[in-house]
Amino acid sequence: MKKYKILALISVLLLLSSCQSKKSEYDPYAIPNTPAKPKVSKSSFEISFKKTEGNLKTVHIKLNGTNGYDAIFDTGCSGMLISSLELIDLLKSKTLTQDDYLGETVSSIADGTVIKNDVYNIREITITDKNGQSHTLRDIKATVVDNPGAEILIGSSVIDNLAKKSYTVDLEKKVIRFQ
Repeated sequence: MKKYKILALISVLLLLSSCQSKKSEYDPYAIPNTPAKPKVSKSSFEISFKKTEGNLKTVHIKLNGTNGYDAIFDTGCSGMLISSLELIDLLKSKTLTQDDYLGETVSSIADGTVIKNDVYNIREITITDKNGQSHTLRDIKATVVDNPGAEILIGSSVIDNLAKKSYTVDLEKKVIRFQ
């Protein structure tokens, strides 16, 4: 009987000592408890977006340092578009002047209609990332549409300047990652 107690005690000690194995050892079959976070290098950043009822992505931007707006992230738009309402707001706040007027442009809209619009130089477009760091683009041409209800669109002239290499959209986390 005494032998069985000693064997049981030795078995328990061996079992307990094996549970104290080094946690720093690599186990290729171990399943991590938390999902791996994507590595974000110093040259990349993420901005949050909201979805509209029409399933469009909007990001918050500042124009010329003071005026904040929600703008549609539009990869199908070649430039930047603001409505006459934003133009009036920028002119009233004196963050845009007649010196920023660049002339007219001819635009082709989705239905094939060709229209003339005024073009203004937006001296600064600022987007703040999830870490609170501002990313500012300078001297972006914005086409002004006469419809005061039109949404601000940021297209490839803004997107390509933010993304030095690429960008990805994470629909689950609602972020756009720029690299």
